[in-house]
Amino acid sequence: MTLVATPTMVNQAQQTGRYIDVEATENERNYGLFNHLMGLIGLSEFGGVLALIGCIIMWRIKADQSPFLDDHGREAVNFQISLLVYFIGGAVVSLGMLIPLLIPAMIILRLIGCIRGAMAAHRGEYYRYPMCIRFISEP
Repeated sequence: MTLVATPTMVNQAQQTGRYIDVEATENERNYGLFNHLMGLIGLSEFGGVLALIGCIIMWRIKADQSPFLDDHGREAVNFQISLLVYFIGGAVVSLGMLIPLLIPAMIILRLIGCIRGAMAAHRGEYYRYPMCIRFISEP
């Protein structure tokens, strides 16, 4: 499924700076919200592997049902993979010496990113995480 911008979406994007899917149902918006909030599980464990697995499962369950959910799920998974790569890469490059600095930075980035993504999904907006590598691109 690919996202096709409707005239209403384009008009709203010009006003708010983000595309809004006016056809996204309340259930889709809520599912998108929880897909982003799934990333907060990564705050309770080292590295965020459980958050990544949870986001992948939630994304794949509903990806074929809605372009809105497919987009939000893919974006949440890409963000969780990016955070994991940043953490592992930073630990390896610094030989573990920067881990005390990496952990607070990753917590802040994960917390702010997941909450902002969840808020956007709940409003029906499409969202792009900052500092996110797009490992999984649109089909």
